[in-house]
Amino acid sequence: MTDPGPDDQPDQPDQPEVLLSVDDGVASIILNRPARKNAITGPMMDRLAEAFQEAAVRDDVGAVLFHGADGGFCSGLDLGEYNADPPPAWLSTSLDSLVAAHRAIYACPVPVVGALERFAINGGAAFALACDLLVAGQTAFLQVGEIRQGLAAPMNLAWLLARRPASVAEQLTLTGRRFTGPDLHRLGVALDVVADDGVLDTARVLATEIASYPRVGARMIKATTRALYEGGGPAGDDDWFDLARSGNPLPAAGSLRPRRAE
Repeated sequence: MTDPGPDDQPDQPDQPEVLLSVDDGVASIILNRPARKNAITGPMMDRLAEAFQEAAVRDDVGAVLFHGADGGFCSGLDLGEYNADPPPAWLSTSLDSLVAAHRAIYACPVPVVGALERFAINGGAAFALACDLLVAGQTAFLQVGEIRQGLAAPMNLAWLLARRPASVAEQLTLTGRRFTGPDLHRLGVALDVVADDGVLDTARVLATEIASYPRVGARMIKATTRALYEGGGPAGDDDWFDLARSGNPLPAAGSLRPRRAE
C-alpha cells in the first residue's frame, strides 16, 4: 500500500490554511488543506506557530484541540510545493518555519489534545507526537517513514526522545512502518483508542474536560514537567529542536535526570 499522498486538486484560495477558534475554553487549531490531505508548507507552518502563540496568551483558553480538516490529520510535507520549479520563495526559510512551529507547540502553556484521524505521516507524525495527549482511531495510523527515503526524522525524534524511551523512538523511526491506533496505545503514545468516527468528538470531550478545571493547575503541571529535566531536553539549556535539525545526537528520555531540590 502507498501512503495517502496529497490529491491533485487545489485548495480553496480564500480559505486560511490554519484555523483557530475558541469555544468553551478550548482553542481548536485545525490544519486546513483538506484537498492536499492537510500537507504542510512553509507559510502554513508560520500560521501554525502564530495560532499556538495566540492560544498561549489568551486567558479564556484552558486547552488546545489540534486536528486536521475533513477527517484526516496530516500527510506530511507537501512535496509538490517543496519540489516546485521554480522553487517557492519561502523554501529557503522553511526549516526555520518548521522549527518555529514545533517550538510554539512546545511553549504552549496549556494541554494540547490531538485527534489522530486516518493518518499522520512523516512531518505530520511529528505534529501528532507533539500533542500532550493523543486520541487515535482504531484504523488510524502514524508513520515515521523518512528512513525509507534515506532521511532522518529530526522533529519526530525530538518529541519521541523528549517524552518516551529510546526503544519506542527506535521502533517508530527505524522500521518506517505504520503504527495503528492500538499499536500507539500499546507503546504509550496514544491515551485513548476509539472507533474511527468518534475520534474528534472524544478528543473534544477530553479537551473540554481539561479546560473546565482551574486553569492554574494544568499550566503548573506543564511548566513543572519541563522544569524537572535538565540538559539536552526541551527544558534544558540546549534548544531541543535546533539540536534535532542539526543532526547532532539526541539523548534518550531515560538519560534525562530530575533536578535535585535546592
